[in-house]
Amino acid sequence: MTLAQRLAQRGATATPERRDVPAVAGASGERRSVPRVAEGFVRESVELPVARGAARPAVLGRDLASVELPTAPALAAALGTVARLPAGGLDPQRPAVLLDLESTGLLGQTGALACVVGAAWHVAPDRMRVEQWSLHRASAEAAMLADLDATLREQLGPRAAFVTFNGSSFDLPFLRRRLCRHGIYAPTEDPLRAPHVDLLPAARRLWRDRGPDCRLGTLELQYLRLDRQGDVSGAEVVELLWRWLEAPDATTAQDLARVQRHNRIDVLSLAALAHAMHERLRAPVDVVERLRAARHHEQLERLDHALELLAPLLARLEQGAGAGRGAAPAVEAGLLAAELERRKGRPAEAARRWAQVCRFAPGDPVAHDALAKHLEHQARRAAAALAVALASATPCERRLARLRKKAGEAAIPTVAEVLEAIVGAPR
Repeated sequence: MTLAQRLAQRGATATPERRDVPAVAGASGERRSVPRVAEGFVRESVELPVARGAARPAVLGRDLASVELPTAPALAAALGTVARLPAGGLDPQRPAVLLDLESTGLLGQTGALACVVGAAWHVAPDRMRVEQWSLHRASAEAAMLADLDATLREQLGPRAAFVTFNGSSFDLPFLRRRLCRHGIYAPTEDPLRAPHVDLLPAARRLWRDRGPDCRLGTLELQYLRLDRQGDVSGAEVVELLWRWLEAPDATTAQDLARVQRHNRIDVLSLAALAHAMHERLRAPVDVVERLRAARHHEQLERLDHALELLAPLLARLEQGAGAGRGAAPAVEAGLLAAELERRKGRPAEAARRWAQVCRFAPGDPVAHDALAKHLEHQARRAAAALAVALASATPCERRLARLRKKAGEAAIPTVAEVLEAIVGAPR
């Protein structure tokens, strides 16, 4: 029997009493709830405009002042580019709940508690709301998580998703484990079920090796121009939270405030980062990013869009020999385009791309091997396949032996003749 069921038998509820907390107007028109600590945790909220340059609540500090946050429809579109979503996409008015967790330890670590949890969503197309739960007593974690769970279920519509950064590995598994640990859900249940967009895998596909690392703070600085001043590191967060829980006083309250600030920035920057990734995935700024964006769309089964992105690089394959600077990206683009055409069920187009690569970069093992296979097994042209296989920089002796046997006494054309028959004469 779950905690909810046991409490229901006693006429109680698993969720702490939801009091309407009075809101007070503050600087820049912010509305921030008055904290209550009677239940051992504090829940605070703040609303803000998404437009860059608009007055932001003072509690957010200056870090986000120059960051443009996406409107609700723009975030829905961005998440549709970054991840594979259910058919129909996200609700353009309430597309997502952005979520970030600060804990006193790692997933599965003994004594690790959810201590600060931030969540944000659009309350209007051009306004967002940030809710933040902060633990004031270790014994109140169950009450805090029950309130968090009730709020998230209320805000997650049928066409909304969770958005996190590394949430697949940490935030969501951690919260699910703690919700079950406290009996809010049965062990057989799976809490917080909704589509989930974890920005970290897509960020790595797009920007790996293009900076020191792919941590959220690094990406914020590099792609959002968001330079956190006086922020705390992940290692510091754990120490500051334990210090606060063990001896809550005026001094350690400042430690908690630093973690809360860190968490608020984390939550809101997710929206800006998702939009920045969306723009770069649709309009890459250089050759490397173009290739990575195409591979991202390939992984999400958007084959036509991947081919569109490759078009500028594929144009160079039409020029013939590829010696010189910039040859490698064109070869990679040609090989990827061939694979895309093959997956689209267009083997002749795939063969044309492999042939272009063979002409552009003579001897390329991948292109020669793939084209030889196509000519042998699909086109049934053993002599042509043998010519292509022989021209590889690393020919497969077993394939050569098999093709010689299949070709028999047939005349073996030159590789140039085979390629010209597939793609035409060089320009």
